[in-house]
Amino acid sequence: MKLFTVGPVEMNEEIKAVGGQQVPYFRTEDFSKLMLEADEMLRGFMNAGEEAKSIYLTASGTGALEATVMNCLTCKDKVIVINGGTFGHRFSDLCNVYGIKHTDIVLDFGEQLTEKHFRNLFMEEYTALLVNIDETSTGQLYDIEIISKFCKKHNLLLIVDAISSFLCDQYDMKKYGIDATIISSQKGLCIAPGLSIVVLSEKMINERVSKNQVRSMYFDFKDYLENFKRGQTPFTPCVGICLQMYKALAMIKEKGLENHLAYIDNVAKDFRNKVVKIKGISVPKYALSNAITPIIFDRDVASKVFKALKDEYEITVNPTGGAMKERVLRVAHIGDTKLEDNDILICAISKVLRSLK
Repeated sequence: MKLFTVGPVEMNEEIKAVGGQQVPYFRTEDFSKLMLEADEMLRGFMNAGEEAKSIYLTASGTGALEATVMNCLTCKDKVIVINGGTFGHRFSDLCNVYGIKHTDIVLDFGEQLTEKHFRNLFMEEYTALLVNIDETSTGQLYDIEIISKFCKKHNLLLIVDAISSFLCDQYDMKKYGIDATIISSQKGLCIAPGLSIVVLSEKMINERVSKNQVRSMYFDFKDYLENFKRGQTPFTPCVGICLQMYKALAMIKEKGLENHLAYIDNVAKDFRNKVVKIKGISVPKYALSNAITPIIFDRDVASKVFKALKDEYEITVNPTGGAMKERVLRVAHIGDTKLEDNDILICAISKVLRSLK
């Protein structure tokens, strides 16, 4: 089965080989050294700066989102949430769970986030902005320039879910004043699910994390920060996935980050240029992440195409939920995906659509 999904992805052979090894004991100097080296590479790739610190959680991306809300915000905050799809809405749900007042900027499918969406907000009330920078459910890559400028102007903390954007698109914490970056292993890192990471700015640590009293043992960031001084976590980490992470980061370092990003960009553009030549298919007009392309059908066939690709061609793409369930499929471009794989997928989609006439 060939995966064109945004997570888990079609993993490279080198990563799969690491996953097949015996998992070592981890309370050792060797594992600590590996984690500290991996963390240096990871923070370097997002230009987090030496003063930034990382939290390594054995949890899904949603677990990391919740932990970040718990540690970085309180019920005294009032925040802005960019709610443009399933994952932006998850931030809104978490704010409801923790009693954090929030105003949502709600975007319909196909609607691009612009400066006009911020004009009617009364800024003295807000303390932070939460955004899923690549709204994976729609593929929209929000303009970080607009968001960063707005947050800097109004002195807002900026919390970014970059789970499906980091290591797929350009990303720079220091340049854009990002105070917390949330990522997860199965997307841009292109390794197995189970590891999520939160990278915190010095400001976020000093002003929020160190002062907030978190009613949780497992998700208290202060404990993680203290333990990672020695390259360890307070509780058992997903050791095998951590080893995969080290390998993935080392491979990107050897290739060069810009070369890595350029390759994914090339694969994404190649697919988009080809898929729109199929009659009855279009792609959104807004800016898209290199990670994924939503393909829009002009009739209600998405579920049938998804099933036929899986059953007849052993190809899996991402379905879409909600109102667009029968009109949209999403195709990922990360992991072990090549230009010739695009051709195979395009051919299969064309054949399926012809069979549905």
